[in-house]
Amino acid sequence: MKYSIKINLPISREEVPDLREIIGWDRRDTDYPTLFERCNFWAGVRDKKDILIAFGYVSGMGLQHGYMEAINPIL
Repeated sequence: MKYSIKINLPISREEVPDLREIIGWDRRDTDYPTLFERCNFWAGVRDKKDILIAFGYVSGMGLQHGYMEAINPIL
């Protein structure tokens, strides 16, 4: 199956906590949507049913570098 990674795709408040829970991480509901307000870029993948199945974000200080964090794949 071929998936498309979308940059800064719309993600509802509960989708990332739901994904975190599925893969066995703490939900951290209070982190969202604050993360989206503070990040430059995030990326996600949706399946054919439009369910978020992967998520990650770029964190940095607006300089020449950043890093990927919280990469939650369940593919």
